[in-house]
Amino acid sequence: MTGHIIATALALTCGTMSAQTLDEAKQMMLDGDYAAALPIFEKALAAKPKDASLNQWVGVCLLRTGEPKKAERYLKVADERKVLEAPRYLAEAAFEQYEFSKASDLLDRYEEGIETANKKKPKKAAKAKKSPEADDLRRRTLLGQAMLDRVEKIVVIDSMAVDRDEFFKHYHLSPESGTLNSTDVMPEDFEVAEPSEVYMPQSGEFRIWSAPDKDENYVLMGATRLIDGSWDTPHPLGSVLDAGGDSNYPFMMSDGVTLYYANNGPESIGGYDIFISRKDENGFLKPQNVGMPYNSTSDDYLLAIDEVNGVGWWATDRNNLGDKITIYRFIPSDLRVNYPVDSHGLASNARIDSYRTTWPEGADYSELLKRIDSAEYGSRQSGHDFYFAMPGNRIITSWDDLHSPAARNAMEDYLERKKELSDRLAELDSLRRKYAAGEHNVAGQITSMEQETERLRTALREISNKVVRANGEAR
Repeated sequence: MTGHIIATALALTCGTMSAQTLDEAKQMMLDGDYAAALPIFEKALAAKPKDASLNQWVGVCLLRTGEPKKAERYLKVADERKVLEAPRYLAEAAFEQYEFSKASDLLDRYEEGIETANKKKPKKAAKAKKSPEADDLRRRTLLGQAMLDRVEKIVVIDSMAVDRDEFFKHYHLSPESGTLNSTDVMPEDFEVAEPSEVYMPQSGEFRIWSAPDKDENYVLMGATRLIDGSWDTPHPLGSVLDAGGDSNYPFMMSDGVTLYYANNGPESIGGYDIFISRKDENGFLKPQNVGMPYNSTSDDYLLAIDEVNGVGWWATDRNNLGDKITIYRFIPSDLRVNYPVDSHGLASNARIDSYRTTWPEGADYSELLKRIDSAEYGSRQSGHDFYFAMPGNRIITSWDDLHSPAARNAMEDYLERKKELSDRLAELDSLRRKYAAGEHNVAGQITSMEQETERLRTALREISNKVVRANGEAR
């Protein structure tokens, strides 16, 4: 928003209150304090309810404080009175409500209005210029429409509002999934971005975090503990992860290959969006935006998946909670299934207006949530033979819960393969630490081990399905 446009609005409304008060409102808007500016403009509008510029600025303040639906009422008045910028703000209101086609049409009209206005101006008159914000909104609108065509169908089991500072401490992950830490776990000579979070695998021998580069952009960094207990020199994980924006809030899956993180670059629809990347022997591959419902028109951060217990987490600003942030917990799936593009309430599902609508009929996740929130979450409690999640979030922990010889045989096979995978992951972690310490001759072993662990993961999923089928058929 330019100072010139605001000054124009103030010039048109100077008769309704003191120039000093309106100057204060102007400065508030320039500083981004729309909440403070709103009541000043509302008071001015009460005295001149048909004033086009005042209607526009009340609408803008509402829009920028998370009230796009309310904003439309005032922005439409400004639009009817031919305020040049009104269609752009109406497009922003439509965008925030996931009405991306409508937003695109309004942006078209905004650009046409500028062209028409310039044609009517004398040759020596200053030309109206399209706002750079309009180009950015156009980009995000196109991304939003593409995401809305591929909204993943997931089950969100819970949401919670927590303090923004160190929100990741509310992620209760199993030990095998690693830990999310404050920056105080880092060696003193490591540069770390604030705010940030540091990911460590269960071994604690590797860390990923965010730090500013020479251009003051946040990039993802990594470091490995060497055999003598010291740390190797921190290094960027790869420029491909940081293309055009700041990167932060990393989480690495236990496979040591799959990385989730947040980035606010040109492939983001909101501020920060969540991305996924995987690495091979040459480094990390081009990241992909994970799409909706994880990402929104607001900031979204730190997606983490606990494979051991079958629970995922991510945080979002989409609910406009001020000093608090929303954390959603969900049931991850190996196979992505999207809602049909013509589904009723598709935008509502993408926004997660009500997470309970994502539940299958008759589902009850109270026991799962209770277990997640317990102090012993993720640990193998004494007296439990194993931990295994059945469909419908029913958890079995004893051989007595298996109702046929076939189910018990499948479980034995499952536990054996699970231990084998755990052992291979430990070996893979050791090989990677050797490689980071300079033993590059282990590169071939790393590649071979990565392929083996992937085969074991596939086999584990197949055996897991066999346990479920065998136990279901016996009942």
